Amino acid sequence: MRAIKTRGAAARTLGLLACVLLLGACGKQAEAPAAAPQAQASAAPAAKRVVDQLLSVETIGMNLAQVKKLAGPAVHSEAHRHLLRTDGCDITLLSDEADKVVQAVEVALAPSCQVSLQPLLGSLAGTPPQLLGELSMGRFEQLLGGAYYADCLSMCGNAADPVVSLIAEGPRALQLMEFAVTVQLVAGPALEAADKWRDAMQKAESEDYVLDTRFNCEPERFKDVVGPAFAAIKPTSFVFGSGLGFQSGECD
Repeated sequence: MRAIKTRGAAARTLGLLACVLLLGACGKQAEAPAAAPQAQASAAPAAKRVVDQLLSVETIGMNLAQVKKLAGPAVHSEAHRHLLRTDGCDITLLSDEADKVVQAVEVALAPSCQVSLQPLLGSLAGTPPQLLGELSMGRFEQLLGGAYYADCLSMCGNAADPVVSLIAEGPRALQLMEFAVTVQLVAGPALEAADKWRDAMQKAESEDYVLDTRFNCEPERFKDVVGPAFAAIKPTSFVFGSGLGFQSGECD
């Protein structure tokens, strides 16, 4: 009889121990940290800036109103030139006579305008891709070639600052689009470079040759002078589109 009671007590004791163990296990499960949430989805890529969207071959030929819808209204419009300000850049859209279609895009070079030429030029932008703010006339010539032109190099008067342009035609991969960099001849290194160009032409030809800008009729002739003279000069603007060819005037 005593053995039966002992076995009963032992069974009750084991039962109590089992309950304690079960309660402990349940408590531990309750205290266990929640399962780690699933990794958040990768952040969506940042939207492209307006300036990066405009520096594209696809901008040329677009409806002007559509481009303004993308970039916002023009700050100023005159003589088929429409100035936009976005992302630290001054961008001028050059339109057709009816102001319906974008024919060219001009970007003023400035420290605030930080943009890569890789989306526009692809592999022609170099390695690493050329930044617009660090572009020089010489670097442009290395990337795209081209020839130098000027609207005036002697006795230019005060009506407007004379401009030197380096104009190149892109390859078929860029739809034979035209590209250019321009610099205003106001003072400093750009004016000194223009003086070297002018002096070489006057020595080889005459003062009238320069005054009549006949050098624009044969842009390759003095390339060995003008190229090195302007190589380190920072351009005023970068332009791409159609109809950029320089009007040479009388070449007979």
